[in-house]
Amino acid sequence: MDGITLKCNFSMVFGNGISNKITNMKYIFSLAAVLLAFVPVFSQNSDDPFEVYNVRNEEDGSAVVYAKNNYLCDESVYIKFTALKNMKADVELPFEGVVPAGAKEFKLFTLTIKDPLKGSQLGYITSYCHGDIYNTKHDDYAYTIPYKEGESYSIGQAYGGKFSHFMDGKTYAVDFTMKEGTPVCAARDGVVIFIKDDSDKHGKTMKYIDYGNYITIYHSDGTMADYFHIKKNGSKVKEGDRVEAGQVIALSGNTGWSSGPHLHFQVYTFDEDMEVKTIPTKFKQEDGKRVTLKNSKEGYKSVH
Repeated sequence: MDGITLKCNFSMVFGNGISNKITNMKYIFSLAAVLLAFVPVFSQNSDDPFEVYNVRNEEDGSAVVYAKNNYLCDESVYIKFTALKNMKADVELPFEGVVPAGAKEFKLFTLTIKDPLKGSQLGYITSYCHGDIYNTKHDDYAYTIPYKEGESYSIGQAYGGKFSHFMDGKTYAVDFTMKEGTPVCAARDGVVIFIKDDSDKHGKTMKYIDYGNYITIYHSDGTMADYFHIKKNGSKVKEGDRVEAGQVIALSGNTGWSSGPHLHFQVYTFDEDMEVKTIPTKFKQEDGKRVTLKNSKEGYKSVH
């Protein structure tokens, strides 16, 4: 079946930098329009894990644009100005950059006043997504089939599957049919960045998609792997843990949009438009062989 993958997020800022920002998986747009005035130094404080804000200098009218990133992976950010009156940036616009994981006050650029005798105005739209889409490319890594060494499980749906793997951004995914409670192993070394394992609901229609449990692991080449439909309370790791290929990370389940117990596995990144893009992967087999997994009743033996 299919699962949810976090997409990019957006926010809009106008005027003196006061941001009315909603960033969640529903991709809601919000606008705050404020007339510009020379105000005291201002910074944005919120519970959002990622945020772009500006700090205004009351003396010269300049503004420094910062970002905070409480995610456990780098975030790519794109800033497009919808208004920039009597101000100039010290970088090329629109702005493209990467904010490191855990950054609290990461400076992006500075805006200065051109003519201090004239009024000024700024407005911008921020988009961001997980990983570094500007500088990194995924490598040709041979992944470990994500279950215990020597075991085999049938593949009910492989790349381009007609049930759900034909959907945009989901083409390159594999469904391994396995009983609930089967140990799931990391397919590659990485950092656990997201975990959801609080649901026990499932169904055969898309209305159950939000109930799917999952683990997401961030890799060194900027790609991520999703392990979907895991059992309620089935995670064996915590967010922030570093894991190794072959390590047990979860117990398989049957949560979310699912017609039966199985593990949905996919590797993905984001493209230049910050849209999810799954990536075709090769998997390790004996004698150094690398294979693309296809529909199979017998399945493939996991080689660690």
